[in-house]
Amino acid sequence: MCLIDVKTFLNFYSGTINQDTKLLVDVNGTNLEEAPYAILKMDDDTARERIRQRSGYQKIYKSCERALLHDELSWLWVDTCCINKQSSAELSEAINSMYVWYANSDHCYAFLHDIDARTLPSKRDDKYSHHNGWPKWFSRGWTLQELIAPDNVHFFNQNWEYIGSKQGDADTLELITKISVDVLRKGLRQSDDTHPSVAQIMSWAANRRTTRDEDQAYSLLGLLGVHMPMLYGEGKNAFLRLQLEVIRTINDQSIFAWGWTLTDGSGWAPSFLADEPSRFRDCSKINRMTHKALIDALKKHFPKNKVHKMAPREHFKTFDVTNEGILISLFLQRDSSGVSELFSAMLACCDTQDGSSPITITLRQSGPDSNYSRYFRRRMVSEWNANVPIKMEKVFLPYRDNIDFNIRGPLSRPSRLARIPFMNIRPSDIIILVLGASGSGKSNIINKLTRVSPEHDKHSLAASMTDCSAYTCVRKGKRFIFIDTPAFDMHGFERISNLMNFIYQGSMKLTGLIYTHNIMVECSCAGEQCKSQILKSMCGDKAIDRLRLVTTMWDGVQDPEYAIRVEDVLKRNCWKALLQEGATSQWFVNTPQSAWAIVESLGDTRKPLLLQEEMVKGINLRETTAFKGFSFLQK
Repeated sequence: MCLIDVKTFLNFYSGTINQDTKLLVDVNGTNLEEAPYAILKMDDDTARERIRQRSGYQKIYKSCERALLHDELSWLWVDTCCINKQSSAELSEAINSMYVWYANSDHCYAFLHDIDARTLPSKRDDKYSHHNGWPKWFSRGWTLQELIAPDNVHFFNQNWEYIGSKQGDADTLELITKISVDVLRKGLRQSDDTHPSVAQIMSWAANRRTTRDEDQAYSLLGLLGVHMPMLYGEGKNAFLRLQLEVIRTINDQSIFAWGWTLTDGSGWAPSFLADEPSRFRDCSKINRMTHKALIDALKKHFPKNKVHKMAPREHFKTFDVTNEGILISLFLQRDSSGVSELFSAMLACCDTQDGSSPITITLRQSGPDSNYSRYFRRRMVSEWNANVPIKMEKVFLPYRDNIDFNIRGPLSRPSRLARIPFMNIRPSDIIILVLGASGSGKSNIINKLTRVSPEHDKHSLAASMTDCSAYTCVRKGKRFIFIDTPAFDMHGFERISNLMNFIYQGSMKLTGLIYTHNIMVECSCAGEQCKSQILKSMCGDKAIDRLRLVTTMWDGVQDPEYAIRVEDVLKRNCWKALLQEGATSQWFVNTPQSAWAIVESLGDTRKPLLLQEEMVKGINLRETTAFKGFSFLQK
């Protein structure tokens, strides 16, 4: 471990020693154990790049001054200059050892460059809007272990004034980070009963960002107690490797609990492992369950004499990674049939906010010999059918899918596949929502954009009659996501709204909405005006310019005069308010050119819908402005 000699640095700074004096010293083995040291953490990445310039230099000087004069420490570690990042071996060793280095430090200095106050903030502030309402230090991936591992973390503002500590301000830090006061004050205790679950640890990183995708995984190594080599260039595959390493090390089924609160219609995923920490956003209160706790929970819902026979203890001791998938024993109950089989599966973990009932996830199987996929819906154990048998079965849960190869770049061939899970949508994508009544031509637009004919994708198109579906294509170096939706009625709107909420929570905003109307169908002015009001309520004033009102089926028009009259009624009556406030009306003549003309008119601008903002603020779907409009339409 390379450390800065604090006294030597201060003498060097004052000019009292030779300019060639060695400031960095390698300290290892027993010498390291006997060398108390401080750690400096700076929260702006630009300082890392300017470390040789005055601003970074001043931070090192101030921390040396603090370490020697206030905390009586002789050594300082700063990641910007104590790691040789030109050496991949040294970088890998440092990243795998970093958590231990933090844990063994006497003090950790956290320099918050964007705070001028003399206390830590206790509520969100719009001036930190790019960082979830809090100072930037709390939104960075690497600072998570820097907060948890050391016993003593001291915070300093931009003037190097002391503004708080981890021990003294644990309540405020819990509000900011969602990490419990117990963990902040006592650290990650290793006993099974008190150690946070894997899902809970992942949730702490859900709203944090890293410059590189790989660092989302590497920054969690120490927190999860695993080691693995660094392979920069692998993209999101690093997070997959991390989870597989966790499974090999820790018996914790909460790793499969990501997305457990997503409601019916939120989609599906071919992999049972998440692609990034943000998927664990709803897992901050998830605890592991012992074998006894799981059995006790089962007895509340199923005959006691059958429970022990179904759940021998040895089935809970381990689950394994194989080339077929993750082999695990789970309680399963078949609860639906049709184009695919649905099974509820019980995990040995629970959400403390919902009591002690085990969390359940849903497995989908398209055929008797097909692999399982993850289907998103929220279903509690209390909703399991007591009259339908449950079985403890060994199943293979896939953890790879060909969609994940988009880590190789946005232009790689697999990313051109037409239909994708919602989990694979990225913030950099251009996302367009396509709405309309059944038969209005919305699927035709998507077919022309993605070049997937209905004959080649019958299953997907049939599913989109009741569920939302995401389709993708790459054009001019940009990846477009087109979301086909159910009929634009109250039932379909619930599914659409839940999906919009999910997308917005993943820091993804829409580029546009396309609303379709079949020009050969005479419109009901009252009905269309009501739907127009709903569209306005969905978009809000800020995003109304993202709306395209598209008349379709022009290629099949037999009576042009009739079609023109229908369009005129729509523009002058039904859509008048929308058009006046910024929406645009366009034609679709069933060609790729006309479809792309609509899309390209939207540009690259991304905006959140009012509906999304309302739901993220905690407003119940049925209390949103748009949903109330549907309630009125039903009357």
